[in-house]
Amino acid sequence: MKVVKLEEILKNRKISQLLPTLLIAKELELKYLVKERKQLTGPAVGLSIIIDKLTKMSINSMLDLCCGTGALAKIALKNGVTRIVCVDKNTKAVKKNVGKLRNVKIIEADVMKFKIEEFFDLIVLDAPRELLPKLFNKFEEFSIHSNIFILWHGSCEEEEWNEEIREKLREVFKVLYSFSVYGEEISTCSSTEKGIKLLRKFYKEW
Repeated sequence: MKVVKLEEILKNRKISQLLPTLLIAKELELKYLVKERKQLTGPAVGLSIIIDKLTKMSINSMLDLCCGTGALAKIALKNGVTRIVCVDKNTKAVKKNVGKLRNVKIIEADVMKFKIEEFFDLIVLDAPRELLPKLFNKFEEFSIHSNIFILWHGSCEEEEWNEEIREKLREVFKVLYSFSVYGEEISTCSSTEKGIKLLRKFYKEW
């Protein structure tokens, strides 16, 4: 994984300035993105939209697992979330982008080994697709420690894969709403009275 300055990326005339990842990065004033296996990675468009809309509701705290660049933390801060914890195995990019911001705590840890010790209004997991099956056994922990849990699956075209994940989530959570946004499949779940009420309102207004 390589951390790359957004300024340098924008100077590269071979890269379209209209890539959604770059547009979001500029809007959030991110200074750095991540390059992995020669692929530029940054905030997922669909997930960014979900987080932007949801954190405008009654969300005061957020745990961002596999936080990457810290883009979701910046969205949440912009919308008034007052306590954010970012967790990632590699924290170079998130430290450069949000490390100096108030109300943001950054923890360098493997999400598979990380133990949640606090309660959050919102937990979001944007893990690499290949890691998701290994994280199924942590869904119970996410349920216990949050009002709302959001999971990014990957492509909405992978119907069997997405249904498998939804079934695993239904085993743990009382309520689940799925969204297909910009080709991404995203599930929002809750088991608490407050979380269920918020999700129903969110789904109705979507």
